[in-house]
Amino acid sequence: MDVFKNLVFKSTKRFLSLIGLVIGCLTLIVVVNVLPLRPAQAAPASVGVAPASQNAFEFIGRVDQNDLDFSGVGYLTYIRDLSNAQIYSNPLNPSEDTARFTYVATATLTSRAILTDVFVIDSQGLITFYFTQTPPNRDFANAASFASGTPIATASIRYQDILLVQSANRGIASGVSDMAQLSASAFTLSGQSYQFGQTGLLFRLLTVGNGTRTNIAPPISFVLQAGHAVTSGQESFLPIINHTAQ
Repeated sequence: MDVFKNLVFKSTKRFLSLIGLVIGCLTLIVVVNVLPLRPAQAAPASVGVAPASQNAFEFIGRVDQNDLDFSGVGYLTYIRDLSNAQIYSNPLNPSEDTARFTYVATATLTSRAILTDVFVIDSQGLITFYFTQTPPNRDFANAASFASGTPIATASIRYQDILLVQSANRGIASGVSDMAQLSASAFTLSGQSYQFGQTGLLFRLLTVGNGTRTNIAPPISFVLQAGHAVTSGQESFLPIINHTAQ
């Protein structure tokens, strides 16, 4: 009799376990079929990236020299794959007060050469790009006003400025820079996710402007300039392998 009871108990336990397993599977099937699947998040669209030798972005701004230190601020006037209505909050009145994309740069003098009326100034530093959905009023005399918003990219920069003296304390400045992008962060504009450039991208920047010296020693001056950047390549992160003859 006890053997019979044990068999009934074990059979009932197995049956209940089987019923539980079936109910669990049915519940999982219902949940999978009823709950909507979350779509995979799309990667941000790249802007400010152009085929080699084509303009990736354009800009206008000011560079100040204080002895060995340089600081630059300005805004972007063109970004590949963005319209003027996206670059400016008011495309009919483009200015530093309506620009959504700005930059702030700092650099240190690395060398200087002078040949009569030709000055060659080299410097190295960093540049940060910012995005602001609703631009504030800005002032070129206040560098902090160009650092409002969200940082969206950083880059290292090596700059050569060539100044041709035209008159006392004034000259025409032209420059060339090698820029290597260090970071890129996504930002949202009109509901769309974007990314300015990409990490490891290389650019060549060309500028032209008017330079004014306000003090001789130590040298204090400023340049009002405009320019553009072309994509020049991509940094390689592959290790360098040296082959030594055996």
